[in-house]
Amino acid sequence: MDERPRILMVPTHPGVQYHFCRVGLPVHFLGHWDQFHYWRPQPANVHNVLPRFEDAHLELGPADYARLLDDPAVGFPERYDLAWLMFNWQFKLFRERRGIKKLYRVSKVEELEPREWDELLSRDDFTVVSFYPNTVAWARETRGVEIPYVPLGLDPDAYDGWTGEDDNVLSIIHSYRERGWHYRQYVEAMDGLPALHIDHLEPNQPVYEYDDLLRALRRARVYLHDGEQEYTITLIEAMMTGLPLVSFRIPGIERYVVHGVNGFVGDSAREIREHCQLLLHDRALAEAMGRASREMALRDYHEDRWRAQWRELITAWLAR
Repeated sequence: MDERPRILMVPTHPGVQYHFCRVGLPVHFLGHWDQFHYWRPQPANVHNVLPRFEDAHLELGPADYARLLDDPAVGFPERYDLAWLMFNWQFKLFRERRGIKKLYRVSKVEELEPREWDELLSRDDFTVVSFYPNTVAWARETRGVEIPYVPLGLDPDAYDGWTGEDDNVLSIIHSYRERGWHYRQYVEAMDGLPALHIDHLEPNQPVYEYDDLLRALRRARVYLHDGEQEYTITLIEAMMTGLPLVSFRIPGIERYVVHGVNGFVGDSAREIREHCQLLLHDRALAEAMGRASREMALRDYHEDRWRAQWRELITAWLAR
């Protein structure tokens, strides 16, 4: 009999859920993984709660997941030891559902109201973890609590083999046009440069399967980062692949893009363009900075450390 803790996962950010599932514990996915097949492959330890994927699942909202949880066939809460949550609506979905411990992986601080943060941090059936250092610092400074920090971890063998043969600037951000950040500066900076932007949610763009993403990362000359947090999963994937990096300046980015070492940080479209042009024209510099990215990723973002850290946290939380 498998005595490892059984984890119930509500669908969340596809990249996050994939890498969390690689912790290797039995995960029961409240849906069907084929909903996200082109983001990441389904790990062998994941069990689908729904027997098959249907297009209607793409429209499921909080009320639908509430009905699923109340369905006796799902077996909540008796069948599970832990619920793994991420988004604000998932915290609200589980706040009145007792009988199971909940692990809340902080997405964005501002997604919860201050009173909701107070409730979350005071509950004995919730614990909070983050892989954003800025969020950990915020909790310490504003709430006086120490949230465990678990940096992302990747399988080095899956992301090895940078070639840079496409001689282009790659960026991977979904809904970039609508979500803002530095999109206008990006358009200005990339004008006339060989650039590929991959957006999983852009209906006019061909679907990039996971292997397509890995191929695009290996073949790109430069990875351009932007975001509303200090890093994204794809930034770490680019580092592990061995790509030189260029990033718009966002809080905390210097932890990942060390200016002049594994890439460059810029404040304007002109600076971003100049940094990208330099790396497109100077392959030796791109190779050296790419090696530095890979070394940083192996040191700080190895999957072995990620897996061990998560298992330790889950074991300690369930033992309380």
